[in-house]
Parts: sequence; structure tokens; C-alpha cells
Amino acid sequence: MDGPTTRVQRALSDMSAGRPVVLTGSSPTSDAHILIPAEKATVESIAFLVRHSSGLVCAAMVGADCDRLGLPNMVGADRDHAGTEFTVSIDAIGPGTGISASDRADTLRLLADSASTPDAFTRPGHVLPARSVPGGVLEFRGPAEAAVDLMSVAGLHRTCAYSALVSELDPTAIADSAEAETFARAHELGHLSIDDVATYRRMAEPHMLTQFTFERDSVHGPVRCVGYRSDVTGSEYLTYSIGPAVAGTTPLVCFQQESDPAPHLCQDGPIGVALAQVAEHGYGAVVVARYAPNNYISADTHGDLAEVVRECGYHSPSLSNFPPESRTMMWHIGLSISAGGSASLARGNAPAPFGFENPSIVGTVVHGDQRGRELGFRTANLELEDSNSVADGVWAGRCTLPDGSTAIAAISIGRRPTFYGRSGVRLLEAHLLDFDGDLYDATLEVSLHQWMRGQVTFASKEELVAALAADVVRTRSLIAG
Repeated sequence: MDGPTTRVQRALSDMSAGRPVVLTGSSPTSDAHILIPAEKATVESIAFLVRHSSGLVCAAMVGADCDRLGLPNMVGADRDHAGTEFTVSIDAIGPGTGISASDRADTLRLLADSASTPDAFTRPGHVLPARSVPGGVLEFRGPAEAAVDLMSVAGLHRTCAYSALVSELDPTAIADSAEAETFARAHELGHLSIDDVATYRRMAEPHMLTQFTFERDSVHGPVRCVGYRSDVTGSEYLTYSIGPAVAGTTPLVCFQQESDPAPHLCQDGPIGVALAQVAEHGYGAVVVARYAPNNYISADTHGDLAEVVRECGYHSPSLSNFPPESRTMMWHIGLSISAGGSASLARGNAPAPFGFENPSIVGTVVHGDQRGRELGFRTANLELEDSNSVADGVWAGRCTLPDGSTAIAAISIGRRPTFYGRSGVRLLEAHLLDFDGDLYDATLEVSLHQWMRGQVTFASKEELVAALAADVVRTRSLIAG
């Protein structure tokens, strides 16, 4: 299915190879843009960008690079109506005037060179840097922020050329989302939206901070209470979990939003009713969004709620009272919404009981490039289609071997960004703990029990090895107990 994860992964692969991609805005009528990684800029790609855009070539950059290169904001400029902070325009010093596709490609590549210095550029020029906000699209939904976030996830220098896509239907206007997608298909380019980038980051990165954890007796029996705070929205949440996992049933997870600034004065409010509902069901949790004056549920709040449910350890819960957008976000980050099947429960870092239904993948073990063996973590590799909706990242799980036995496994799903950026083949790599056999060409069933972290581009093999070792330790704790 062509969802946000698939669209972002395709865009990352294209950008790692230097191909342009089309970015649409957060609403159907928002301006669309063409993006090209600055370090991959060529005469041909910039000529394509200029031919189909407004001609104003911008360079999305992080604030630290703007400061390092001596690029102050435009004199007297504040954030414009689109929210973008532009700096003084620049050209790379060279024999040309700076306006040609060749000159602008040189300027962009120089901006993406960490060794560049302020005196490598003249001011003003024909490339307009844009300073992105530190939090990226999770702080501000802008094209510069989306471009920088994509560069970061792809393992490229965080500088990206972009320009507004001109409408072919009305050359005096900028293309909207529908026309931009038609343009992308006509030119065989990947396309994605700013909201897709935000969804991908919520899937791949942890943003929920645990504030406290305790257990307390109640009329429903022992209740485990956990407080969370989102570093995206600043909102606070509570979860009240009841009961151990019950074989053959799914957990019931109810959502409530505090509407009373002093809820503890209410003896019989909606939270108490929800707790009674979960207790009657047998096990599950109540997720509470703490009181806020406007009680507005934003797109980022839906990401918060999905992450809270994931932190509870429920993979396929039955949901009560959650907004439809929250349910959609849960699907995007790798959860499945149950209509009555069984599911696993892993409260905090407790193990999910094996034998419950979990997302599983069956495939034939293929020969890899021996990266795992080189790093000291041999893996059994299964190739995955881009259309497979399972979330990229590192999972704890089990593998069922051809003889019917099982082995605990630390499982990585993705394109191995440390070695290949985002242009590598999408693989499931299972490192089987305490197993040394040969599984080439064997059929393997991989059951995913607990999502642990997103894919990360490491600066060195040493950092990667340390992370893999930590993944193995956590996998053993989660699955073996």
C-alpha cells in the first residue's frame, strides 16, 4: 500500500541517488516544490529544477551551517507568510556570473561541503539559503524543514536545493498537490508530502519521555500508572494499565481527554468509567490526555497518542474512543488495530509472552554482502518489497526455523543507511541469538514482538557495533525475560 512510510522510503532512495523528488504541502492547496540534495547537484538536475520551477533556487540549511558560513538573515526580515527565514543570497566564487545551472550547482555543492568557509562565497548571489528551525517538521511544517529532515534521515549533508513547482495549467500560479502528483508521475519522480515526513519521523524516532511509573491498588485490582510528556507538543499523558495478558484476547485501550482542570474532585467521571470498562474486559489500559485550556487535538497529538500506545507494549489492541486520525497514525507506525484477534502485552520493558499473535514475515533466506559477519553479528536476510507496510526499525522477536524450533532474534528492517544511505535494497536482517547454523535458501518465519528503535545512520562502524550490542541485550531482556 502506498502510505507515508513507502513514499518517504522511495524518496530517500531517489535522493540518495541524486534524483529530484516532488514535495507537496500539508493541505491540497499548498504550494508544491522540487527537491534536490545539494551535495548531489549537477548541471542537469539544476537545469531541470529551474525549467519547471519559479526559478528562485533556495537552499534549505540548518542554523549551525548558516552561522558557520556567515549567512545572516535578510536585514529587517522576519518570518514571511510562509514561515521561512531566508538569509542573504550567495554565489560560489568562480568565473561565471552565478546564474547558470552550472554555477548554481557549484554553489549548492559548496554549501554542502563541511570544509567550506565564508570567504568561498560572494554576496548577494543567485542561491537563496533558508534557515530551517531546529525541530524540523515536528516544530514547523515548512518545505525547508522537510528538506533538511529528509537529508538527515538519508545520511546526506543537511543542505537541500528546492524551488516552487510552477503550474502547467496556469503558468502564473504554483502547482497544488494534485497537479504536483500528476507532474511527478509524468516525469517518473517520487513524490511525498510534508505530513509524510512528519509521520515518518514519529514512526522512527522516540518522542515520549517517561515522567514517572508506579503501581497502586484500586477497586479494579492493581493498576500500573505511567506518566509521559511529549517533546514535540509538550503535552502530558497518563496510562492506567490493568491486568496481565489474557491468552486468546486482545487488550482494550480506551482514550479519554481531561476536560476538567480539577478532575480529582469528580467522584465518578469518564476516566473511572473507562477503567471499569477495561477491568471488565480483563486487561488493557486507559490513556488520558491531560487537561489543556483549548483541548485541541492536533496532528502532532495523534502522533503522541500512537506513541503512548506503542510504549504500553500493545501491538494489535482493540481501541475505544480514539479519534480516527490517531488510529491511522498507529497503523503508520507499525501497530495494527484488532477487531478481536489476540495480541501481545509488554508493559514497560517486560517481555511479550511468546505464543500470542504478532506481525510475522515469511521468506527465503538470501545471500547478503556479509556486512553482519564482518561486524560480528551474523544475520539471516529476507528481501522485502517496498509495499510491505511493516515499520522500518529494530525489533525484538523470534524466528521459526525449518525444523520447527524457534530462536530469539534481534531484527533490523530497512536499507542499512550507515553503508548505503537510503538507496540499498530493503531487507529484513535477523540476528539469531545463540544460533550458529547455516540458513541460506531456507524458509524462515520471523515474528516481530517489540519495536525497539528506528533506523539510524551511524558516524562509524564502532558506533554501529555498540548499538547492535545494545540491541541484542535489550532483545534478550524483552523476549527471554
